[in-house]
Amino acid sequence: MISYNFRETPYKERQVTTFNIQFKFFISSCLFFIFFSVNAQTPISLQEAIDTALLNNRTVKNERLRSEYQQQLIKSGKMIPATELLGEYGQINSVYNDTRIGMSQTISFPKVYTRQKELLNEEWKSSVLNVNVQEAQLVKQVSQVFYKLVYFHQKKELLQKTDALFSEFLQKATLRFKAGESNILEKTTAENQRGQIALQLQQLEQDIAILHLHFQLLLNTDTEFSPAAEAFHDVILNPDTNVLISHPEMKWWFHRKEIAEANTRLEKSKLLPDISLAYNIMGMRGVNANDKMYDATPQFHSVQVGLGIPIFTGGQKAKINASKINESLAMNEYEAKLQQFEKEYRSAFLTYQKYSDAVYFYENTALQNAEKITKTANIQFLNGEINYLEWVLLINQVIVIQSDYIQAVSDRNQAVTELNFYNNKK
Repeated sequence: MISYNFRETPYKERQVTTFNIQFKFFISSCLFFIFFSVNAQTPISLQEAIDTALLNNRTVKNERLRSEYQQQLIKSGKMIPATELLGEYGQINSVYNDTRIGMSQTISFPKVYTRQKELLNEEWKSSVLNVNVQEAQLVKQVSQVFYKLVYFHQKKELLQKTDALFSEFLQKATLRFKAGESNILEKTTAENQRGQIALQLQQLEQDIAILHLHFQLLLNTDTEFSPAAEAFHDVILNPDTNVLISHPEMKWWFHRKEIAEANTRLEKSKLLPDISLAYNIMGMRGVNANDKMYDATPQFHSVQVGLGIPIFTGGQKAKINASKINESLAMNEYEAKLQQFEKEYRSAFLTYQKYSDAVYFYENTALQNAEKITKTANIQFLNGEINYLEWVLLINQVIVIQSDYIQAVSDRNQAVTELNFYNNKK
């Protein structure tokens, strides 16, 4: 997190000349203006940004495709092995060459296919739940970046006002120095204060540009959007952890146990016998038992039915036991995740209360006092009752109050974003 604190600079620190700083800041400002003139930004509200991201974000799109993939796999639950075709020619029943043609098919017990389809169906449900998880995460990320940009722009406005203020007094300090009314310390301090503000403005512009790239990536759009400032109006009375059970992420974790249970049922069904069916047609030359002469034309039919009974079941039973252990593991992971969610939710609620109290203090006390300090300090400085260094100390105090207020509002917004995530609000 970037902190913008304005303090009096010791004289022994490196001095930056007014001309160099102003020139560098002028060039940076021009480049920034040209860049954003070419790429004009369109204001967007938080809800519009969320809707755009849910529609365009590639991560969410991929999860939806993965869900469709899992849905198509359900049809593979009844995959029948290839049918085997047999042909036989030779001295099968006599010295004459006979012909036999047949086909055979082996299938698992029908219950196995039912269990396989159940497992694939549960995995598809899990992929659908994961789409909801990704959407909830995306809403949270968009909200966090949105309000971070709002915070940066408010910080920029504060720095610009401060820069204008120190620029004015730098001119007065320079005139006082030339007139011999002040020493070099006052003038140098004024130059350093102005230089520090210009440097922080330049760094802030870069931070804003980087965060805009992240924002554009989340929305996955060529249009460059700029967040329209808005405040949360949510009033949260108490943390209700019961809502966490219905959170998409918790549903996904709970469904892992249902997948494990479906897999156990499938492994148990594999202890059932396989079924094999065969059909043969054969031609035999010679005199048969009915004293009738037959040629080699296939005309004798037979059907074969068999069961593949699993005798050596040790390996399959080991799979069943392992799957049961996986059920317990899935349940333990769900309970651990729910406990973590409850802790994080309570922590977010306490954080929200902390920064709400801070915002209330600033809005009802500190900001009003800061305004009084500013007016009084300016009057006393102009009347010669305090010198420039004393004025800087007072104004820095005011700027710190205003900066801390903006930070507190930003932190409260981030806390509400966390609470909205756990409440699954979009």
